[in-house]
Amino acid sequence: MEASGVLKGAEGFELGHGPVGALLLHGFTGTPQALRPLGEHLAAAGVRVKAPLLPGHGTTWQDLAPRRAPEWSHAADAGLDELRGSCDEVFVIGLSFGAALGLDLAARRPDDVAGIVTLAGFVWTGDPRSKLAFVLRRVLRSVPGVANDIADPSARELAYDRMPTAAAHEMLRFCARVRSRLGGVRCPALIVHSRNDHTAPPRNAVLIRDGIASEDAELVWLERSYHVITLDYDRDEVCGRTLAFVASHSRHAL
Repeated sequence: MEASGVLKGAEGFELGHGPVGALLLHGFTGTPQALRPLGEHLAAAGVRVKAPLLPGHGTTWQDLAPRRAPEWSHAADAGLDELRGSCDEVFVIGLSFGAALGLDLAARRPDDVAGIVTLAGFVWTGDPRSKLAFVLRRVLRSVPGVANDIADPSARELAYDRMPTAAAHEMLRFCARVRSRLGGVRCPALIVHSRNDHTAPPRNAVLIRDGIASEDAELVWLERSYHVITLDYDRDEVCGRTLAFVASHSRHAL
C-alpha cells in the first residue's frame, strides 16, 4: 500500500486530450484499474478520459463501510464537471455499479451527457440476501465480496475481498432510486452485458434497455466473459464497441 493509503494500481487516472471527453466510473468495491485498458484505448483514439476513484474504494473495505450514496454521486458529478469544463461533449461509461451512477447523471443532467455506455450494468440484484440488507448490516459488518467474477484465469480485478454490509445496503437503495428514474435517460445508449454474468444478472441489461427513454439504444450480448467484461475474454470487443459508439455519436471526428 502506498503512503497515501491507496493501493498501488487503484488510483484514479486521466488520459488523453481533445474536445471529446469520457467519464469512466468503476463498480462497487472495485477501482479504476478495471477500466484502465478501456481508458487507454479511448485516449489513443483522441478522447480525453477521466476515471475517478470513488470515496471509500481502493484502500480497505473498512474505509468503505461508512460511505453513503451522496458521496459517490458527488464524485461522479465532480468528474463530469471537470470534463465539461474542458471538453465540448462528454460521454459517461460505467462498469457495474458505475453504470447506475452514470444513468443517474444522464437522468439528472441531460444537457451535460452526450451518451451513456453501461458495461455489465448493475441496477438490480436477484440475491435473496438483498431483502435482508437492512437487518444484515446490523448483525454483520461484512460478507464475502463479489470481486474477480472473470472467466479468463490470467486476468485479475483489483477490488475488495469483503463487502461492508452498511455500504452495500446504501448502494442497493441508490440502485432502486435509479431504476425508478430510468425514464429520465434520453441520450443515446449502448448497453453491453454478458449472458454469463454471475454478479449483475443479465436481467439488468433488459431492465436498463426497457426502462430508459432513449430513442437510440443498443443492447449487445457477450458470450465468453463473466462480470468484469473490461478485463475478461471479450475485453477487445468491449473496447471496440465503446469507441465506435462514442465516435458515431460525437460531433467531432475520432
